[in-house]
Amino acid sequence: MKKLIIPVILHSLLTTSGCAIIDAILGEGRVQEPVVNVESVNVGDVSFEALELLFDINIENPNQLGITLSSFDYELLLNEKSFVRGDQPEGMQIEAEASNTVRVPISLTFRDIIESVQSVVDQDSSQYQFKSGFAFNLPVIGDVRIPVSRTGAIPVIKKPSLNIASFNIKNISFTGADAVLRLKLNNPNFFSFELKQLQYNFSIDGINVLRGTADKSITITQDDESTIEIPLSLNFVDFGQSIYRILRGEQDAQFRFTGSALFDSSIDFFQNIPLDFDQSGALPLVR
Repeated sequence: MKKLIIPVILHSLLTTSGCAIIDAILGEGRVQEPVVNVESVNVGDVSFEALELLFDINIENPNQLGITLSSFDYELLLNEKSFVRGDQPEGMQIEAEASNTVRVPISLTFRDIIESVQSVVDQDSSQYQFKSGFAFNLPVIGDVRIPVSRTGAIPVIKKPSLNIASFNIKNISFTGADAVLRLKLNNPNFFSFELKQLQYNFSIDGINVLRGTADKSITITQDDESTIEIPLSLNFVDFGQSIYRILRGEQDAQFRFTGSALFDSSIDFFQNIPLDFDQSGALPLVR
């Protein structure tokens, strides 16, 4: 009997000692769940096509033992409709009485938003709800999942349009012509834009007749449009008699207008945004 009692006593001592060690480390003798919250939401990369939301999740471990974040999942809803889902199966260690920040980046294209959530077509912004769950493996307690959420709004940004309004002939002779290329810049957004720079190429029937850079800034208020006039002089010796016949209205012609523009806006995070354009069609000649 004595040989059987010794292991039992040893096991009891070891178990009691182990619990005492854990109790001593944990102070109050119990493990607390970590505190998880959405610390901040910021905008990352942004363009006229897409916007990136950065959700920073703060995880605070109040225990005197390290804990393990096993994994987390997330979902983004727009106007109460599920839009993006994802998960991160790889975890991390969080030291005792320490905190860590986990960043969850979610990229959204405005085209997908409008196609998937039809209710935002005529809206200036979309309401979002970010939902996430963080799974931990805790001493004594075991596996737990802690949910977090955040709601807010994101702007629905629409591309401004830059179109050829007309090609006006001021005067024409056998040797050349003076003309004005009129552009119409439209801003369909609820915020204002500043066109900071415009680089362009304009060709008629494949002949490049105009190339340049406009550095004068132009402000376009919300839901408004502005006209840009670019004067040019054409020498028929350089461009040929076909341009002369086109400008005289003796034959139809096609144009192509290409280039890039640089915009600022009244939204803080939406600055120095480039926009490429490529437009072609029948030359809108006005004499």
